[in-house]
Amino acid sequence: MIVEPGRICIVSRGSDAGEEVVVNEIVDKNFVIVSGEKVKQRRINIKHLEPTSNKGAVIVPTKKEPKAPKKKAEEKK
Repeated sequence: MIVEPGRICIVSRGSDAGEEVVVNEIVDKNFVIVSGEKVKQRRINIKHLEPTSNKGAVIVPTKKEPKAPKKKAEEKK
């Protein structure tokens, strides 16, 4: 089965083994970007994925707003 954007896969190796992920983007012939409910978005080797027959929605990450620097408490006079 072909690994393509939107394909739901099971991670077969590593710390996320057994978790379901969705392929978001193809980086090159060996790597894809994946994400899931319990898996942060990251790059993973295609050899470590077992594709299923299901397809899901491609998850597009949203960029977080940069946090404003914390203001120091005014010094007591």
